[in-house]
Amino acid sequence: MKLTLSILIALVAVSCGTLKPHLEKIKAPERSKSALNPAWIKNLDPVHNTGNLPIGTASPFIFQDILYMGSLGGFMRAYDIESGRLIWEINDKQPIQSQVNKVGDYIYYGSKNGRLFVRHYLTGKLKYSTDLGSPIESQPVHVKGRLVVHLRNHTIITLDAKTGKVFWRYKRSIPYTTTLQRVSHVATIDRALVVGFADGYLVSLSLEEGVINWEQRLHTGVKFVDVDVQAVKFGRYVVAGSASGPLRMINPINGLIEKTVEMTQSHTPLLLGDEMIVGSLSGVLYRINKFGKVVLNKKISEDAISSVVPWKRGYVVTVMGGEVLYVEKDTLEVTSTFNLGSDQSAVFGTAVLGEDALGIYSSRNRLYLFK
Repeated sequence: MKLTLSILIALVAVSCGTLKPHLEKIKAPERSKSALNPAWIKNLDPVHNTGNLPIGTASPFIFQDILYMGSLGGFMRAYDIESGRLIWEINDKQPIQSQVNKVGDYIYYGSKNGRLFVRHYLTGKLKYSTDLGSPIESQPVHVKGRLVVHLRNHTIITLDAKTGKVFWRYKRSIPYTTTLQRVSHVATIDRALVVGFADGYLVSLSLEEGVINWEQRLHTGVKFVDVDVQAVKFGRYVVAGSASGPLRMINPINGLIEKTVEMTQSHTPLLLGDEMIVGSLSGVLYRINKFGKVVLNKKISEDAISSVVPWKRGYVVTVMGGEVLYVEKDTLEVTSTFNLGSDQSAVFGTAVLGEDALGIYSSRNRLYLFK
């Protein structure tokens, strides 16, 4: 009996000694690190009746370590980016859908009631507000001491940024009854204001008087012809497109179309040197060079693409669907996704970048801050 027990003990000792080196080599599987990790999330959904969902189409604005976000409930709020702590909030008692802009010590934004607000960026103290007569849904643009705002009623209005005094208005007559009901941001290109309208035209206006320099038809359809994406200067061209037509590369001096790219642009392009990254209404992402040649295209979603921003070693792509995508820089392959949590969610605004921070606002009025 003692002999048998001794043999068993010896065998166990030998087995443990044999297994130990192998056990030391076994490691727990590493967790995959997603490029989309929210640091904090805020629910800004206003009080509403069941079945009548308020749809958020706005975008956040980031300046240094502060994120500004308006809400359909009528509040303008400033958050600390690092902690998500509320720095200040003001109840303007009017739905806010335009993106904030900052000039000097003041932030500028508008309401759906048509009122422009100017507040101190650190305290929220009101400097002045003025009624512009129509909903303000686009970001006010600052150029040479002036504010330029595109109103819901297809009017461009230019004001003195310090006082709110109106310099001039340009009203566009829109014959179409079928529009996307969106307004484009005004672009400042070569000392002119370039803006798209719901009649399918891109127009260049003089900053001083609002006189038309040129206008160019971009649409090729008969309805939903809106030019509701901000134009950009890319190389020697102005790039713009209609919801019912291809992307155009336009001469900024006379408005003539010089090149056409057969894709339906759905957001403002991301410019990267001699190339731009731009998405389509059909969920295809394109890399296009300065000659208008498509270098690469990749279908990444069944939904329209609403924005593309550089993030870490790739790009973050928001879509008008329930996910945010992270794509690889060279191949445009989707490598990770972030689910917005509801099939009713989408991103109709744009993702915005800060220093090591990314802000996104969903149609369900959720504010996400990624680090």
